[in-house]
Amino acid sequence: MNPRPAAATGLPGGLWPLALLAAGSAGLWLLSWLAEDHLLLGHGPVQAGLRIGATLGTALLVVMAGGRAVLGLGLSAGLGLEPTGLQRAIAYSVLTFAASAVVLASFGFDITAVLTTSAILTAAVGLALQPTLGSLISGVALHMDRVLHVGDTIVLDGRKVEIVRLDWRTAIGRRRDGTTIVIPNARICNDTMVVYPAGQPVRQDSLFPAPANVPPQRVSELVTALITDFPQIEAARPVMVMLEGYDPGSALARYRARYWIRNTWDGPEIDSEVLRRVWYVFQRHGIPWPVSRLYEPGQRRVAEPGLAPGGRPLEETLAALLPPGPEREARARRLAEAGRLLLYAPDERLILPEAHACGQFLVLAGHVRAEDEGAGMLAEVSPPPPLRLQRLGRAATLRRMADALARQIGPYAEHAVRQAAARSSSLADLCREVAEEIPDPARRAAFLAELDVAEAAAQHRGHRFRARRDAAGRLVADPPLRAVEEVAVLALPAALEGQLGRLSRAG
Repeated sequence: MNPRPAAATGLPGGLWPLALLAAGSAGLWLLSWLAEDHLLLGHGPVQAGLRIGATLGTALLVVMAGGRAVLGLGLSAGLGLEPTGLQRAIAYSVLTFAASAVVLASFGFDITAVLTTSAILTAAVGLALQPTLGSLISGVALHMDRVLHVGDTIVLDGRKVEIVRLDWRTAIGRRRDGTTIVIPNARICNDTMVVYPAGQPVRQDSLFPAPANVPPQRVSELVTALITDFPQIEAARPVMVMLEGYDPGSALARYRARYWIRNTWDGPEIDSEVLRRVWYVFQRHGIPWPVSRLYEPGQRRVAEPGLAPGGRPLEETLAALLPPGPEREARARRLAEAGRLLLYAPDERLILPEAHACGQFLVLAGHVRAEDEGAGMLAEVSPPPPLRLQRLGRAATLRRMADALARQIGPYAEHAVRQAAARSSSLADLCREVAEEIPDPARRAAFLAELDVAEAAAQHRGHRFRARRDAAGRLVADPPLRAVEEVAVLALPAALEGQLGRLSRAG
């Protein structure tokens, strides 16, 4: 490839305009000097035109060369900063004003009168435009300080605002509810602002109680394990569970869990999910939820609730899963008395209590899905999935599915979705079933791609599994499982495994 002409002469491409302007200005000054003694060109408009052209060319050369020196040598080379558009405009404006004053003085204009008149006019305009000028000056300070950038989040009036654009006078922000807010730069500079840099983890605190008679180290280990299970948590930062104090009147201890989240907008939801999962962890490990000492002893312990979502008694649920026979009710009663009910929150990994390392486990309610053990490594380089409470509910998903299907087959879509929903327990199965109503394969594929509700193969009630140790030494399901919704698992002793027999998926 042939080299550029600029490289052949040793001049960078950006210096060619300055070289041409310098040569032109020097030529005009030479012609003006040579024409001074000429009879025709030494006087009159020709000589005046040459002088004006040479003066203006020289002034423009000074402005361009000075701007390159200030921005290129001063900021880029000296401070290592790339000049912004505002900084370029200010530098060239100041140089242009100075060069214009020198040019006017060289042609005999009274600069003092001009400055006096402009000062009075500037004072009048400045009083009228004081707020705007204040925001403009604040904008200059923001661009020079480089503290606030597009994508950062600030706290304004107690609410978080994401900066989507920075202008000379204002900053344009967007709140979580989608509303756009215009913020004068003067307010950002004059008020104390909390800035969350884009792409940086943010510290989050969650407060929760625990019974005072439970060892703090045990509480710390359990809560640390449940927090690190969130893909929205920054795994490179430590999770700290600290004991803050005791309340003797209620016999409880106050704890603070401190961790770092990847996205500042997820703070309220993650805080809520941490508190929710603390309840489930306490239930699985037999830790009573703290209540007033005025309650009776039976009301203080974590109750064994009816199984979600149906709320059916444990014996009845087990009897529906066992094969028919005369001993069905008795076997269900023995399993219910010997088993231990474990509840898991939606999206929670099935980490099992140490007391049940040698037993077998049975899914009694809800759905679980197999989990790829390498997903944790991929989560570090991919956006974390939304929390369960951030996703569309079943009713909203069905409405969206019916609308998308109606664009393909017409008004019959709503009836088809309603009938299929009564038979399908999984949204993915439901989506594939209603897609069969579309005869064209291409349009059917477009419908499935539009909804994008594909789910991993889910295991339903009646699924049995064992436990094993993972790399961290925790007791987990084998293979690893994660709850799709609220899941109830029955932990059974190894001696009662033969009581299960061949389970039924009906009922």
